[in-house]
Amino acid sequence: MNEGQFSARAAILWGAIPLNARERILKNVWCTKCRGTVEILAFTGEEKDGDLILTGSCSQCGNKVARVIETSEHDLSGN
Repeated sequence: MNEGQFSARAAILWGAIPLNARERILKNVWCTKCRGTVEILAFTGEEKDGDLILTGSCSQCGNKVARVIETSEHDLSGN
C-alpha cells in the first residue's frame, strides 16, 4: 500500500479517514481486467467535487484502477 502524491485537499480528506477504514478501502478496488476486487498499489489522490479519488495500479495485473470515496456529503476537514 504505497502512497504517492496527494493534492493538499485530498491529503486532508484521506487523513480524516480512520486507519482501519483506509486499509479496507485500499483492499476493495474493482479491476475491470481481473473482473474482481483487488488491492490498489502505487496510488495517488486528488479531490474532485468534494470527493476523494484514488488512482493507482491493480495488485494482480498492474491495470490502472481507481476508487472514489464519497466525502462531499460530509466535510471532514473541520471547516
